[in-house]
Amino acid sequence: MTVSGAPAWVHACSCLECQRRSGSAFSYSAFFPESTTSVEGEYRSWRRASPGGWHESSFCPTCGSWIFSRLEALPNIVGISAGCFADPAFERPAKLYWSSQRHRWLSLPKEIEAIDSQ
Repeated sequence: MTVSGAPAWVHACSCLECQRRSGSAFSYSAFFPESTTSVEGEYRSWRRASPGGWHESSFCPTCGSWIFSRLEALPNIVGISAGCFADPAFERPAKLYWSSQRHRWLSLPKEIEAIDSQ
C-alpha cells in the first residue's frame, strides 16, 4: 500500500475484536483519505458486523499480516496498520478507543486520551 501525505489521524483500539485481529493488546492504525492511498499487489479481505456497521479488514495472502481496513462508519477513509510503515518514530496515537477493555497492565502516557468505548 502506498500513501501520500500525513494521516488525518492516528489511534489505537483495545476492543476485543481488535485484540483478536492484531493478536496483541490493541490495534494501532493511521487513517488516510482513500484518495491519497493506492494498493499494489494481492490482498484478501474479511468483513464482520460491528456496532457502527461493517468493518472490513484486508491482509496479505502470503504472510497473513493485516494491512488495512475500511469501515462503513468512515466512508472514503482507509485505516492502515501503523506496523506497515516499519518506522519506530511513527506518530503516536492520539486516542485509545475501548480503553475499558484494555489489558490491565497497559498504562497510557498522559498525551493519549483514553476513551471507554467508541
